[in-house]
Amino acid sequence: MRTHLPVTIPPGSRLLMKIMSSERADRYISEMMLPSLAKATRAFEVKLDEVAERMMNPYLCLRAVFAHYAFARRGKDRFELSELALMAMDATFDNVTYKQFLKKDDAVELWENFKAICHKRRRKAMEQLNRGIIQGLAELAQEIYKQDGVGSIAGWVVDGIEKTEGRVEPQFLRMVDVRGVGPKLASVFLRDVVYMFGLEDSVEPMDLLYIQPIDKWLRLIGPYIAAEVSEKTADWVLAGKLVKYTRRAEVSGIRFNMGATYFGMREVKDPEIYTEKLAELPELLDLLGNR
Repeated sequence: MRTHLPVTIPPGSRLLMKIMSSERADRYISEMMLPSLAKATRAFEVKLDEVAERMMNPYLCLRAVFAHYAFARRGKDRFELSELALMAMDATFDNVTYKQFLKKDDAVELWENFKAICHKRRRKAMEQLNRGIIQGLAELAQEIYKQDGVGSIAGWVVDGIEKTEGRVEPQFLRMVDVRGVGPKLASVFLRDVVYMFGLEDSVEPMDLLYIQPIDKWLRLIGPYIAAEVSEKTADWVLAGKLVKYTRRAEVSGIRFNMGATYFGMREVKDPEIYTEKLAELPELLDLLGNR
């Protein structure tokens, strides 16, 4: 029988995980996640419980998916693409109710409306790049509706965790099966839904890596948490390492992930000065010297 040696976490690494999972995680949620989701779901207040409730509505959830998640990696075009996708939704539901749309076998009408709006804007629809994610995510909602009679993508995640005693791998695999939806997009969405509904402790440990999205900022912080990782470490391996270390440090993996991204995006900004910015953290002045 294989025995697992205990993981020794250096004090600096443990402290770094706690720092990222505290105030910076709160700022990520209050500044980067909730305002965008509240606007997309037409919430009256920027509050977690209200946004979570609205994400259970299939129409509002799909709006949130297009507004906040679908085009997050498209750089400067992300906001325009999100706006166009939401306009296509509005145009589609001028003709049919959302329930009627969910009963359809495909979401071609949504894509055709997106193309028409792009044409009016004198913008290329870029079918190869955009059709898969726009039509595919809407068709996922249609597929879910046929299963549960509701059609909320967020609700499908919550329901899956509850029915399978903590598994999120099936939802992750189904999402990345949509053309244009990569592992990071799927993981960010799953992470946020799990957080919104307070389900992190319910997720099966082997599936926690699916709610630990890896971006350039997590790659940069990785070696300061787990000395055995490097810039060549595969994303899924790094995610697994971060899950293991945050669990051993009794830190929320989700909050650590959010805080590390916030630190990179809002405080560091330039990857070339990441080490210097870490060294400037008052609590970690001796971290680099101890490694």
